[in-house]
Amino acid sequence: MTRSLTPYQLRFCPARYIDEAHLPHALLAVCDALPDWRQRSAINAWLLDELALTIDYPLAPQLGGLALFGHAALQHTLRCLGGLLHGHALRHALTARESQRVQAALGDAGHRYCLQQVDMIIGLWPAGWQSALPDGDLSVYLQTSGLEFWLSAAGEADGGFARRLRLRLPPGPPSRSAALPAENPALARALCLKVARQVSPECCHLLK
Repeated sequence: MTRSLTPYQLRFCPARYIDEAHLPHALLAVCDALPDWRQRSAINAWLLDELALTIDYPLAPQLGGLALFGHAALQHTLRCLGGLLHGHALRHALTARESQRVQAALGDAGHRYCLQQVDMIIGLWPAGWQSALPDGDLSVYLQTSGLEFWLSAAGEADGGFARRLRLRLPPGPPSRSAALPAENPALARALCLKVARQVSPECCHLLK
């Protein structure tokens, strides 16, 4: 799950990338007995049917390439995007407890990136695009915020590409980020592309 996916693998091989939190119970119960389950064509076919994953879908132009990123780059890109959407709040996360939560979610490099770029990456933020940080763990929250913003910017909230991208990550809490790009879709797309190019340059060829 660390290497980039091919368009064929994304479309036809969900076993290669599905996060275990999304596995149907019938498959989860036998995973330990089938250590190679992610490589089995029969399981891919079963998942396509069981999860009702259509194979006839377009990949969103440019932004759709995120679904092909290697797993680590996918997580890092989305968490940094989510962090930037909370960048003003990150600046005020100064206590030891708050700092630990942020570091656990973004790492040193991601935290530093968000603080450095929040006022530079798109200039003045549109009203409502900056949010407060919730209580609790931030890792999945920031990742989900980035994911929902990205999918909305791509204009693909519920299609085959979006469903597969969501399957690659653990489910997160509801996010208001999905509603933001509609106010300025061109700026939203530009923000997504800038973040990906800056934090995951090794994957940027997938966004062309």
